[in-house]
Amino acid sequence: MNDTPDYAELLAHYQRGALDATERGCAALLAQTPDHAGALQLQGLLHARRGAFDAALTSFDRALAADPALASAYNHRGHVLLALDQPARAVASYDQALARRLEDAHALNNRGIALQALTRWPEALASYERAAALAPGLAEAHLNRGELLIELGEREAAIAALRRAEEVGADAAKVRFALASLGADAPATAAPPEFVRELFDEYASHFDSHLGERLRYRVPQLIADAVAALALPAPAELIDLGCGTGLCGPLLRPHARRLEGVDLSPAMLEQARRLALYDELVCAELVEHLGKRTGAFDLAVAADVLIYFGDLAPVLAAVHRALRPRGSFVFTLEATETMPYLLRPSRRFAHARAYVEDAARAQGFALRGLDAVVLRTEGGADVAGHRVVLQRGP
Repeated sequence: MNDTPDYAELLAHYQRGALDATERGCAALLAQTPDHAGALQLQGLLHARRGAFDAALTSFDRALAADPALASAYNHRGHVLLALDQPARAVASYDQALARRLEDAHALNNRGIALQALTRWPEALASYERAAALAPGLAEAHLNRGELLIELGEREAAIAALRRAEEVGADAAKVRFALASLGADAPATAAPPEFVRELFDEYASHFDSHLGERLRYRVPQLIADAVAALALPAPAELIDLGCGTGLCGPLLRPHARRLEGVDLSPAMLEQARRLALYDELVCAELVEHLGKRTGAFDLAVAADVLIYFGDLAPVLAAVHRALRPRGSFVFTLEATETMPYLLRPSRRFAHARAYVEDAARAQGFALRGLDAVVLRTEGGADVAGHRVVLQRGP
């Protein structure tokens, strides 16, 4: 008796979410028929769902070697290449699917993401528009189109696309935050946590190289210089708020008996974990996390983290409670002169000097430093900011 499942049975397992049964069946079928294109494609999908993107790519390549006309495998391969931060190869793979007359709205949307990463903006826009035309209810296509239109400076078209995205089910908090950045919705006081988490999960794999190579990012050194000038106790308890991939870790570690990092993005924390510099890394919203750490730290730092808060009062209050007497808080902000704080189309807040001073004093901090600095270069221009040093009272 042959216990090997047929392909239709495997596909049925996968479609109803029976992944373990699908995996066992794929292994059995491939042991019998190693070049079964359908089973290899399902194996690739299983790998991709588990985040094993290199293994998924190998499976899709084997499927296409077995059946070069399998258009769906080109689509899936494109998704994996995009996850591996290989947008040029992803576009080529999506184009192979299109050449075989497979127009899938999700694939076209992802093709737009890959084209946008390559700054091929007109093509990306056309890909999003085709995805939305094929599947008018695909909120992600409308949302991505709106985001690209913001980048292209087409404000009114962007607003219309974002509103359409919300109508068909996009996350309302994220859409309204984007609209607020365009002055088309009620003013925001902070970025939605889901927006920040998704932004940095997507950014994690190339975050360090992008900041260092393209943006001439100065913030970790600015933070380190300020920390070096403090009279920290030895040994000191430190927390790196919004630690990301750990760019500040090597600069903070020499000052720390214990170094804790907290961030919303699991993907960023995974990068930080590889440095083996932090005693603890916590995936949490920072204000909530600080609420559990009363009087725990001699120093808190936040490198380009408070740019996702407009109203600084909640985070300053939380840091004040988490610091020990005479503990310090060092952080950076983007600068504006026009109002207390301003949400820019970049979805980052900028703060006025006078507002920062007033907000710090209102929470019981003494102002030890507020310096005008250049944070990075963006679009060929320097981004002006503040480096702030606060101290808790005795």
